[in-house]
Amino acid sequence: MKYVPLIAVLALVAALGIGLWRGGAGDADEGFATLDAERHIVIHCGNSMRPVAERLAERFQREQGIAVRFNFGGSAELLAAIALGEVGDLYLCHDPYAQRLADAGLLARAETVGHLEPVLIVAPGNPHAIGSLADLATPGLRVGLPDARYSTAGAMVAAELERRDLAEAVQRNTRVQTRGHNDVAMALINGHVDVAMAWNFIAGYHAAGLEPVASGIDWPETRVTLCLLTHARDVKAAQRFIDLAQSPWGRHTFQEMGYTRSGSAP
Repeated sequence: MKYVPLIAVLALVAALGIGLWRGGAGDADEGFATLDAERHIVIHCGNSMRPVAERLAERFQREQGIAVRFNFGGSAELLAAIALGEVGDLYLCHDPYAQRLADAGLLARAETVGHLEPVLIVAPGNPHAIGSLADLATPGLRVGLPDARYSTAGAMVAAELERRDLAEAVQRNTRVQTRGHNDVAMALINGHVDVAMAWNFIAGYHAAGLEPVASGIDWPETRVTLCLLTHARDVKAAQRFIDLAQSPWGRHTFQEMGYTRSGSAP
């Protein structure tokens, strides 16, 4: 492993705002009496995968007695930290970051465990009768979008709107643009917008407050990938976590929580 001076890593962390060891299932050891106090794995986890990752971690800890610690952040930010030698065993990301990890020579194993896809989200009952991406251009409709400067989904939506000559009309309707998908969902739930676009998992995460509507678009495939890092400290434990994610229960969990393409299983 190539070691980097700690001050360099800390400088990058400060510049990018990456939070180390932020709240994950592995931080709450109470209730897991069989956890080995000396053994844990570290997962660098993209924010969009946090809900499902924490559910997997709960079961992994219960069954394996090995703690899970998370470093949550944007996939790009986490990749930069990994490249600088940040301690970790696994990296859970979406396209295109697994390939970038491989290009940097830091990927030991990669498994596709789910998919992300932009969907329309509306208030329960779809009061504005939204039925397609084109409806975002309806005069007077208040729209929320993920910011294309920071979000892969935002960039995909912006490109599709441009391709369909809808970009200007939708921009006139746009009231909220956020970096995080949860933020745009909350704008909808709190009544600040009438419709929004977000990754598919958001609809499941906020099932009581919103509902998804198919956009009618055949979006480019965006895989969710669980990556074993070349400098993993506990390879056997990390492999066990991958095995759990790929198990029938794990795949069902990804699908149940919305990480699946329209009309398909992950």
